[in-house]
Amino acid sequence: MFQNENVIEKENNKSNIFSNVLATKNIVVYIISFMLSMVGLGGEFSIFSISMFGACMASSVPVLGVVLVSLMGNLIKYGVGGALGYFLTALVVTVTLLIVKPIYNEKERNEKIKIGKHIFLSILIIQIVKLAMSGFTLYDVLSGITLAIIGLVFYKIFVNSTVVLQEFWAKRAFTIEELIGASLILAISVGAFGDLALFGFNIKNILSILIVMVLGWKNGILVGTTTGVTIGVTLRSHHRFRANHDSSL
Repeated sequence: MFQNENVIEKENNKSNIFSNVLATKNIVVYIISFMLSMVGLGGEFSIFSISMFGACMASSVPVLGVVLVSLMGNLIKYGVGGALGYFLTALVVTVTLLIVKPIYNEKERNEKIKIGKHIFLSILIIQIVKLAMSGFTLYDVLSGITLAIIGLVFYKIFVNSTVVLQEFWAKRAFTIEELIGASLILAISVGAFGDLALFGFNIKNILSILIVMVLGWKNGILVGTTTGVTIGVTLRSHHRFRANHDSSL
């Protein structure tokens, strides 16, 4: 009898895991993860997708769906090399978690486990291995360290904002930090559309305005105004970075 109960319990756990992956609240996270994986900073893969991977892992979002959609996004944007770079970095993050146990936070916190150092080290390890195989200059070393720092910074932003993506339409209050972080995630993700236009209208700009209007309507004029400034600065900075990177090539 006890064996039958154990079998039933294991089957229920498996069904719960599968249902959590396909839960409606996680679909939005998967869409945003896919879009983020198509936005980069000139590297061989999207550093934002690694930050999002770590954020979802730390905030108990099912990472199976995140990994799959991010692999697809990196493959589309950067080719096989980009998908491989993302996969290897995510794999190193997982291995470092097994070697160095993460610190657990309170269950009420957005960041359930602290894995910022694992994200930083994993990105840095992949960059070091890549440089060791192809040769490098001092500029390449500094670029690799900078990329690891950027991944860590955006991990910290994303991990406190995924809750907004999951429960935006639920009747609950969010902190200003969570809302601004979520607006930053959305601002970066709409960059996936690039300069794509429809009937002469830039899709990225239209979605950015829509994000500001929705957040302002849902959370008040203060959030709407702050979101508008955040998205404007983010898009302008990303545009300048792309222009400078393209001119340096």
